[in-house]
Amino acid sequence: MGSLRVLKLTAVMTIGLLLGACTYQQSLRHPKLPPLVPIDRTMDCRQIDLAIDRADTVRWLIRDDGGSLETSGHKAARYAGNAILTPIIGGPLPMYIDDGGHTVLSAADERIRELLLLKRNRGCPPRATTLPGTDDLALLVELEVVRVQLDAGHGEQGELFRQRTKLLDGLRVVPPSRSTSP
Repeated sequence: MGSLRVLKLTAVMTIGLLLGACTYQQSLRHPKLPPLVPIDRTMDCRQIDLAIDRADTVRWLIRDDGGSLETSGHKAARYAGNAILTPIIGGPLPMYIDDGGHTVLSAADERIRELLLLKRNRGCPPRATTLPGTDDLALLVELEVVRVQLDAGHGEQGELFRQRTKLLDGLRVVPPSRSTSP
């Protein structure tokens, strides 16, 4: 009976290590950025751009550590895996299957979107992005299209998350070009 338990434990630990090697490995604890609060809505254009830059920096830290968005199917599988593995090893998992940074990345994405909305509503000037021919307010329009599709359940969720990630990865503000004339 004892060898069966050892065999089960070895199998579970092997699976856990394999799954753990493929998951989000944060190098530091990332903050979950909060949604905008009433005081945030009093910012001027310069402050909004600064808040966007700060949220984007947090977002890039998460992305650099391997953070990614998780579809509802992946989330259900992760919950099932955590629920099944815990009883098999006979106690709480020392290293459960985490969400791959989905929660903190999604919160950062949403805060950036809210800040871009505030920027547009305030009539602030757009800033260039790394996406050719797309400024940050044009990027917001594309983000809104993806959000509407996600909210309505149209399209494949994973592909829509990839589109959203690609758009926000391109937000990185490009410094204004400097004139080289004498």
